[in-house]
Amino acid sequence: MLTFEYSESYEYPASIVFARLIDLKGRASWMKGIIENRVTPEEPARLGTNYFESGKYSGFKSEKNMVVTELVQDQLLTIETVPGEKQFFRETYRIEPISEKACRVHFTIQVDNVPKVAEFFMRQSMKKEQPKTAAGLKAVLNS
Repeated sequence: MLTFEYSESYEYPASIVFARLIDLKGRASWMKGIIENRVTPEEPARLGTNYFESGKYSGFKSEKNMVVTELVQDQLLTIETVPGEKQFFRETYRIEPISEKACRVHFTIQVDNVPKVAEFFMRQSMKKEQPKTAAGLKAVLNS
């Protein structure tokens, strides 16, 4: 299994950042590559929320059916592919308060069943994309 980690600090309270993270429909506003997404039910994420995402990442088309598997208010969000998907994919966002007005988000992505030949390219891509994703989230929070 491949694991990619990145952390970024935000000058916003954990509750504000968490509210943006659980707005799964709004991910396309801060995450590059998303072409289409659907959330069921259409409201902020909660345990069991279903999420479909189609996108183009590093030149490869991707479609994932995911579900929210962990959710702790203002602290943790995990979404992962549903059982039976060809490729396992898990995104975890762990929020660590720094103060009442700031927090740090730890982004973790885990991927399994990646062809060996693609691992190198995925590692290179994630080194570039994770900071861009964190910056995209910051830009949306600033707007």
